[in-house]
Amino acid sequence: MNLSCQIATGVSLLTILSGLPSYAQSPLPLSQVESEILPLSPGERDTPVSPEAIEGRSTQPLTLEQAVDLAEQNNRLLQIARLQVEVLKTIQQEAESTLLPRVVLGANLTYERLPVGEFLERQLGNALGDLRNTIDQRVEDLVPPQFRPLAEREINLLNSFADRALTDIINRAGLTSIGRSANLPFSATAAVVYDPDIWGARTAVVQSAELEVQAGKLEVERQREDLRLLVTTEYYNLQEADALVRITESALANALAVLADAQALQSAGVGTQLDVRRIQVLVANIRQGLEVALTFQTNSRRRLVQRLGLPLTMDVTAADPVEIAGTWDLPLAESIDAALRNRQELDELRLQQEVNQRQEQLVRAGTLPQLSLFASYSVVNVLNAPFNPGFVDGYAVGGTLLWELYDGGATRSRVARTQLNQEILTSQLAEVESEIWLQVEEIYNDLQATATNIETAAVNVSEAEEVLRQSRLGFNAGVVTQLEVTTAQTNLTDAETNLVRSILDYNRALAALQRSVNLPVGIPVY
Repeated sequence: MNLSCQIATGVSLLTILSGLPSYAQSPLPLSQVESEILPLSPGERDTPVSPEAIEGRSTQPLTLEQAVDLAEQNNRLLQIARLQVEVLKTIQQEAESTLLPRVVLGANLTYERLPVGEFLERQLGNALGDLRNTIDQRVEDLVPPQFRPLAEREINLLNSFADRALTDIINRAGLTSIGRSANLPFSATAAVVYDPDIWGARTAVVQSAELEVQAGKLEVERQREDLRLLVTTEYYNLQEADALVRITESALANALAVLADAQALQSAGVGTQLDVRRIQVLVANIRQGLEVALTFQTNSRRRLVQRLGLPLTMDVTAADPVEIAGTWDLPLAESIDAALRNRQELDELRLQQEVNQRQEQLVRAGTLPQLSLFASYSVVNVLNAPFNPGFVDGYAVGGTLLWELYDGGATRSRVARTQLNQEILTSQLAEVESEIWLQVEEIYNDLQATATNIETAAVNVSEAEEVLRQSRLGFNAGVVTQLEVTTAQTNLTDAETNLVRSILDYNRALAALQRSVNLPVGIPVY
């Protein structure tokens, strides 16, 4: 079980940044986004990357909802998990088929030419010759020589009659030319076989397959919610990067304006070179911070593109403004109870316990008598028999009983193994429940702390704005130094940055708490 994954819930409440960055255009409808954004095909992945493909990347603004939907559509691991559920369903169907009778149809047509037939025919020929010799000898013994010419015709008729009689017997037996021609026997059988599930062994297999399908569906949901949390977190990272760029650009513009004023005062002989240099240092520091913010922004965009399964030749921006994603109204105790009821990891372990119980039932059934019933009907015909009597039929009905009285202790060992596995699963369930409890409690405390930080940061921004306004007024009146103005400007930039980070830290904690309680990430909770 992957307990590092966390669940989240969000709502729109307080917008704290006025306006969006210049590149955050109004988002397209999801259907239009889907038509323009597709995952890479294998052929596209094999294409060498050109500098033009990187420099000419198209940029697509996305809302958080669109980003989550695209990730669910394109994520290959989630697709594999869904296909694995379909595989488990086919296994369940196969297990269910064992509870039904089996109907078997069979037919056999054989072309036979056996050397034993030639041997048998020769034996019959020799017997026929011996019979004729015996008849001739008896005639010689019974008919005196002087009467033989008179009886020659009757003797020939007697020999001819014996030949025909023996030949007719051979023909009727199908032995006329058994060695020189082939036989063509045909047989067909229909049978019904049924093994009664007396002790519930196959029922246990079917129930185990059903439980495995349920566990597979839970795994799909777990991966889906994990993916939603990852996408939501990376979207908030991109929002933070965009906001930092906007704040730093605004600070740079203000610093450049202050620098221009300081240079003008120096030219008029009112200001000093030291004031100008101080502002120049501030401008250089802000520009350095802007480069860091731009790099963070670029890397955040690329990570989100990869997470959404989009072509790496395109870019994305955050279309949603930075705002509080929602509130969490459940107290800590109810949050923990909800997590212990809803988490897929716990349900999967409970299902595995049930599967283990079915396996123990199956193992125990193997030591009991096994009964099998059958009924069959058969027909036989030799198609090329000289005097073919047609088809002859027959049937059989019966049953078999098998009882393995002693297997050397194998069944006892298998039962002991299932019982030990049950104890292991029980310990794992208790451990996972403990981890979930601690996880929810930690995230809940983080959420409360970040909510307090937002209030403090918002107050600091208001105070920093007022200090900067008064400093500029005092500077224009000549009662405040340029250093105080630049310090006020730096404090305002820091306060705005802290406010953005506090809000996004709160949103991340809210999303993680939603995932921990197993509520859909991104759905408002009030």
